[in-house]
Order: sequence, then structure tokens, then C-alpha cells
Amino acid sequence: MSGVLGVFASAPGRGSHEDGVVQRMLQRMRGRGSDCAAVWQRHGAALAVARNAWELAPEFSGDALVMWEGDLVLAADASLYYRADLLRKLEPTGARLAGMTSSHLLLAAYRAWGEQCVRYLEGDYAFIVWDRVARRLFCARDFAGSRPLFYAEVGRTLLVASTLTALRAHPECPSDLNRAFLAETAANLWLPPEETAYARVTAIPAGFSLSWTTDGPVALSRHWQPPAIESRQAPPLADAAVELQGRLSRAVEERLASRDVTTVWMSGGRDSTAVFGSGQHVLRRGPGARELRPVSVSYPPGHAGREDEFISSVAQFWKVTPQWLDIGQIPFFEHPAQRAAGRDEPYEPLYEMFSRALARGTRAVGARVALDGWGGDQLFEMSPVYLADLFRTGRWVSLAREWRALQVRDFRYFFQMAIAPTLPPFLRAAAAALRGGRRLPGQNERWMPPWMSARWMKTLTERQRLHLPARDSNSFSSHELLVSLAAATAARVRGWLTAVAFEQGVEVRSPLYDGRIIELAVRRPACERRSGRETKTLLRAAMRGLLPEDVLAPRRIRTGVIGDVFRSAMQTMYPRLVNKVLDSPVLAELGIIDPRALRRVADISLSRTWNDEVAAALFFTLQTELWLQARTRPDSNDNTNGSHADGHSVAVLPPGKRPGHTQTMEVNGVQYTEA
Repeated sequence: MSGVLGVFASAPGRGSHEDGVVQRMLQRMRGRGSDCAAVWQRHGAALAVARNAWELAPEFSGDALVMWEGDLVLAADASLYYRADLLRKLEPTGARLAGMTSSHLLLAAYRAWGEQCVRYLEGDYAFIVWDRVARRLFCARDFAGSRPLFYAEVGRTLLVASTLTALRAHPECPSDLNRAFLAETAANLWLPPEETAYARVTAIPAGFSLSWTTDGPVALSRHWQPPAIESRQAPPLADAAVELQGRLSRAVEERLASRDVTTVWMSGGRDSTAVFGSGQHVLRRGPGARELRPVSVSYPPGHAGREDEFISSVAQFWKVTPQWLDIGQIPFFEHPAQRAAGRDEPYEPLYEMFSRALARGTRAVGARVALDGWGGDQLFEMSPVYLADLFRTGRWVSLAREWRALQVRDFRYFFQMAIAPTLPPFLRAAAAALRGGRRLPGQNERWMPPWMSARWMKTLTERQRLHLPARDSNSFSSHELLVSLAAATAARVRGWLTAVAFEQGVEVRSPLYDGRIIELAVRRPACERRSGRETKTLLRAAMRGLLPEDVLAPRRIRTGVIGDVFRSAMQTMYPRLVNKVLDSPVLAELGIIDPRALRRVADISLSRTWNDEVAAALFFTLQTELWLQARTRPDSNDNTNGSHADGHSVAVLPPGKRPGHTQTMEVNGVQYTEA
């Protein structure tokens, strides 16, 4: 995950990137690349890349920093997969490649197909292409969202960068806060695809492209759409299982490190174990020096999160030894104020320290690549919302059978899952009146914390509808799957989690969230995602022979439930943390929260009436407040330049360079030029 940036003036000549501005912006991205950097600039345009030394290997972003070939200049943060397939598609175009890094392939694809090149790319990427003759800019991100890209228009100049802090280093970039976005982050609501914590800085959403010419406006367009869901012509389960096993094995193979060790962040569930089993199947087919190791968290006997026995069963099945991490040694909160100061955005992933510990476990076995199970829950599992489909269509016998199979005896839960989603607007309004104004939560609707300022309630409710795809006439189960693929929050969380691992020197890859697997999974019937208490029927069928039967078999109780870790940390540490920041909270100064209401809810929910949803919102309010205090309070430990705890700095080209001068730098024998 490199840092990339671009500065583009509307007119050739003296641009706003002069006088060391690009160098200062590059310095602010040193957390994304501390070992080498390159800058290209000419005629009012500049592109730059910062990268770590370990990423110079071809399987990562590679040793091509800023690529300059004729009229095209490219800066990329990318790991591309299915390269052989891409090369076959490039061959008829007559493309000539000077190298095989991701940057070489991206530039060849853009030269061959222009802005349509994104239709042929498979991988984790964010890149900037500048056509210096046509003075045209094109940027794109993959649909999974692991590589961020932001932009801002300042006067007649367009800025693009991997981080918000890099953009804010430009002297003309405005720093006005986006209160609505901050409110949604603090309340743990759905997030918008394009907005950021700054009112005039915009995110290029995952699966989107940006086009711009110096005489026109910025244009954003979606280049990836989720495939059509639930085809009625889906093949039988047995055939689909064979197909899924093949596609997952190929997806894992594309993402394995080219040599030495790759790790899998393996729990005892079905997703990460499927990735591990598929990877071992790939390595068994061909001799080589590559190795796949599980990195797993161990919980004490009796803990709801314990899956040690399932993990050990998989490890013994494939004759490997896990790298165990003791849950007792993983803090939930660790220097939260300092970490908030170092974050590029206010959002803090709930189990961020778990990802950080797993990444350290990966480094402990000498690996740089970690595979995870991201995508399994979205594609192969479903909540009991399918009960609403049965209720809506009058399939009463099936509804009764499925309800019994769930083994839940709470009628309120039945009403919430089966009846409430189907109510028309007038009945929902009547129910709200009977409930003293409290609205019935709709499908995918998130809980609104009562400590949010009353003046924001209506605005946030209206905005939330805009952040999710419309259901139209689709089934409730299909819409849940669509939301998991199309809503921006999942992609943004994905980017934040991969950034956490990157800080530890690890690149996280997600074989299950592969475009080819998504295309297969979304066409399958909903009953394969859930029937009663059973979920992931297709994935489990695909893993027959690659995982032990005790791991694939139905489980009497749910395993891997780690909410107790969250609860313990919140109850023991949250009151002390929140007391430090609520004397004069920035969120209250911005009119976003009522701190007295927050204290009341925290006192009640953390001590007497625990609720996961309430506690999560309390957590995100605290993290947003810490992020704001680090940036607005003069007495705070200001770390807004994007540096991290390691204190590394980027080795940039010397400041004071002017257009018309040339400087060459060398990395691994490859020369890069600032012109």
C-alpha cells in the first residue's frame, strides 16, 4: 500500500505545486512509504509516489514508482492478480511492456483501452494517470476499497492523494469540518461513499473512477456494479460447490506470496479455514518452497470466542503448526489518544488491535502477505430477514418451519425479523405513534443514539436513506446481500483495516472477496445462505475433502463470539477514557452531541443494561472525539501530519527543485526522473 499523489493546474506553466509543496504533501504520507519516493513534474502537473522497500518486489506495487512513457504518466498503489489473463487480453492490442510490475500493466491497459481499462483489471489498486499532451486526468479504485484515494479542488488546481493529511498539506486546501459526516461516524451510522471529515475534500468511492480535463469539471462514475442477484437458473448445489472450490483455489493462488511464507488469519469458522484449505490444496498440487501458516488467536476454555479446537483440527489435518496469539496479551484500548492523532480519518475499526496483533503475528513468522476471510459473511451467510420474504409471500408452513428451526422463543424478535420489514408506511407511522414517537427500525436501519443533538436527528435520518441502495421490488434477503456489496461503509472499513496491517508491514489480501467468486455466489438461492440455524451451505459443500468434517459439520452453539472482549474493555476502561474528553467535547461545540445524555446512557448501559449496539455507538463517539481533539485543541499531542509511532520519514527528492531541471534517483537499479 504505497502513497500516491497528484497536483494538476488548469493551465500549463507555473503551478501551485512549486516551492516545495509537493515535497511537503509527500512528507505527510510517510506512514504509507518510508524508504523511497519519486516525483515527476512538468507544465503545471506533478505526480509522486512514496513506498516501503519491501513493496518493491514485483508481487506488490513493485520497483516502478512514477511511470513516464511518452504522453502518459502514472502513479499507482496496486497489487494486480490474474496477470496471465490480463496479458492474454492485452496481446491483440499490440501492447508493449517494458516491465511486469503493476504500474507497467496498468499503463499498458490504459494505453490499450483508455478509461475502459478498469473492466479488465483484477486486484487491489488505486492509481492516477495523467495524459500530459491532452491534459487529461484519470483515477480509479478497485471495488473492494483497500486502497484509498481522495481529491480536492483548490482554485484552478486539482489535488489527488492517498491520504487526507497529504491533501491538507497543500497551503490552499480548506480544512472546514464536515459536521454531518462526523455525526454519522460518531453515531456508528451508515457512511456516505464520497464525503470525508472535511467539507471540501472528497473520497473517490471504491469501484469508482474520476475523469477530469483542465477545461472541464470533475466527473465521478461507477465502473463496478454488483452482479444480478439470485438467478432462477442456478445449477445444482453439487455442481456449484465444485465450481466454487475451483474458483477459490485460483483466487488464493493468485494472492499467495511468490516465495517463502504466506499466513492466513485463521479462526475456527468457515471463511478463513476455507481460504486456508484452498491454499494448502494449491500448494499440494505443485512442489515448491512456498508455505502457508495459520496465525490464530487463542481463547481460554469456556470463553465464547474459543475456537482453538477447530483451529487445531484444521492444522493437524494439513500437518502445520499455528502461530498462536494469546487473547490476554491483546489490549482492546492501547494509547487511544495517540492512535487517534495518527489516524488519517476519525473512524476507528472496532477490533483494530486484533488486526494489529494478527499482522504482528504474520511478521513474526517472516511473512509480508496475510490472507483473511473477508467476504465470507457477506456472500455465504444471511440474517433471518428471509423470514420477512416468507411472511410477505404467504408461505406460512415454511415460515413456521424456519422459525422453529431458529430455536428462538422471543416473539419480539419474530416481529422484528418477519413482520416489521413488510409493514407499509401508514402502518409504520401508526406503530410509531403507539410507541410514543419511537420509529420501528426498518431493514438495514441502524440505531440512532439518543445523545445525538436533537437538531441533527432529522438530517441524519434523511441522509441515511441516501447511503443505501433502494430495495425496489427485490426480496428482503436479496436486498441484504446487495447492501453488503454496494453500501460504502463496508468498503471504507475494509480500507481502514488493511491500513492497520500495513502499518505493521503486512499486506492483507481477501481471496473470498474476488470478483469471480462474487459473480458465482450472488446467483445462488437464499436458502444456501441460511436455513434455520444453518448457514454457508455452499461454502461448506465446496470444502469437502479440504477441511476436516468436524469443522464443516453443523454446530450446536455458535462459536467464535468475541463480544465479551468488547464488553469487558468497555466496562472497565471506557468510563475513565470518556471522563477525560467530556469536560469540553469538540463534538458538543460543533452541536453534534449532548454530553450529558451521553453520560447518562453510558452509566446505564455499561453497568446495568448492556446492549452491543449502544456500546458500539459509545465507542465510535469516543474515537471521533479523540480524533477531533487531536486536530483542534492547541494543547493536544498534535500528530496530524500522518506520522506514526515508528517515527519513520519518507526519503524524498530534495526540495527547491523547479520545472526545467532534471534529477534522477535509483531504486534497485531502476532510475526515476523528476523533469
